[in-house]
Amino acid sequence: MASSGDDDPFAARALVPLAPRPPAVTPAPAITDARRAARIVGGLLLSTGTPAAEEVTRANAGLGRLGRAPLGQGDFVVETPESLAPLVPAELRPGLLALLVELAGDEPIRRRLANSYAALWRDDAPPRPEAVPARAPTVLKWLIGDLPRHHAGRSPEPEGGDTMSEGPYRGQAAPVATVAPVERTPLRTRVERIRGEFLQVVEAVEKVIIGKRDVIERVLGAMAARGHVLLVDVPGVGKTQLCKAIAAAIESRFGRVQFTPDLLPMDITGASVYDMRDKSFVFRPGPVFAHLLLADEINRATPKTQSALLEVMEERCVTVDGVTHRLEEPFCVLATMNPLDHQGTYALPAAQIDRFMVMLELGYPSPDDEVRVLDRHLGPEPALAQVQPVVSRAAFLEWRETVPLIHVAPGIKRAAVDYVNGLRRDAEEGHAVSPRATLAWVRASQARAMLSGREFVTMEDLLEVAPDVLRHRLWTEGTTVRERLRAVQNRLAAQGGTR
Repeated sequence: MASSGDDDPFAARALVPLAPRPPAVTPAPAITDARRAARIVGGLLLSTGTPAAEEVTRANAGLGRLGRAPLGQGDFVVETPESLAPLVPAELRPGLLALLVELAGDEPIRRRLANSYAALWRDDAPPRPEAVPARAPTVLKWLIGDLPRHHAGRSPEPEGGDTMSEGPYRGQAAPVATVAPVERTPLRTRVERIRGEFLQVVEAVEKVIIGKRDVIERVLGAMAARGHVLLVDVPGVGKTQLCKAIAAAIESRFGRVQFTPDLLPMDITGASVYDMRDKSFVFRPGPVFAHLLLADEINRATPKTQSALLEVMEERCVTVDGVTHRLEEPFCVLATMNPLDHQGTYALPAAQIDRFMVMLELGYPSPDDEVRVLDRHLGPEPALAQVQPVVSRAAFLEWRETVPLIHVAPGIKRAAVDYVNGLRRDAEEGHAVSPRATLAWVRASQARAMLSGREFVTMEDLLEVAPDVLRHRLWTEGTTVRERLRAVQNRLAAQGGTR
């Protein structure tokens, strides 16, 4: 995601396509900048969360041995190895690589990043005996190690395979000239394919919803993580059109319920109807039996009707007359809600609010985007009619099956729990963060990492989705969530608990 500031890890970002690695060719001479070495070291430390003070001290000592200045606040940013590696002067690379190996230790994400730089520097320069330290083959083989088996028996990666020569993108060969490049792992291939499908869906939806790419990406990320989405904004900004466009771009069965004060629970779930021919009661499914359910203006119905969605949103099933009917996967609720100060609205129960993974706002378009909206929607044919399915239902199910396979380092899990515990300590009465919210936060981070083209979660993923996941549970604004997370981080740092 595009950063709004180099020194603020909480700043909003948008998903940035990861360019596929080009074939090995002789690159054109590039302008180098030795100052990028510090940024590489800072990015390595930041990849698993806020680094501890002793880690920063070790990194500064290593940079001092290389004749470089210590780390500054602007060096702690997340950038891809492909963008930074060519900028480091060739004479600085061997020593910097040894420092990355030292700082990586046995942490899987850091090891893969260090190996990626080693592979890129090997490909960018002619092979020379002094390009890699004498201990590099042994050290690098130890550095890479086996990939984490975080879901034994479920991962599509081959068990027992030789993965010690894979980079962080699992398609790069080890930086040893005598070792042939390894075959790309099934998980890496799957993530790349999902990334391409995701971009196709975003492009299709943008034919209808103009200037809101970030919102589209966040909605699709929540859907991929098996979450439900609550869109809150004033009428007329495109909430319903966004839901319809996504349903049109993903091949699925679409259902819609227009919530009104006289709506009954059976109007949503369905009911048992007496069949005169068979002389028996037959269950007639309601609109909830769909893959994508649009709950339009959900807060215009009474709390009794809203509660009809509680079971279906959590359990993916409906119980009518003592009989449980399961819904077909994928099932996702895309709900729109008017602000509570609008006449004729009801506050959603806290239990239902907690079942929405994310809450988002569309906002008004910019003047230029609004002109494009007029150009697109004033035509003779509705813009929505131009959207055709670009992803099959089976492919979207594969998105959901892949999200749990995205690796989350233990340090990131602990950081999420520490943040949540800090927020609970300061929460007002009835506005606490539940364990369901913690799970949704990490699962949304996994989805963001996957749709960004990565097989592992970084702290950037965790902090980027935090406002979307936590704001409606804390009954506050997204900017306030960021401020409260900063406060928790500062308190942890003062207590020596920074991770």
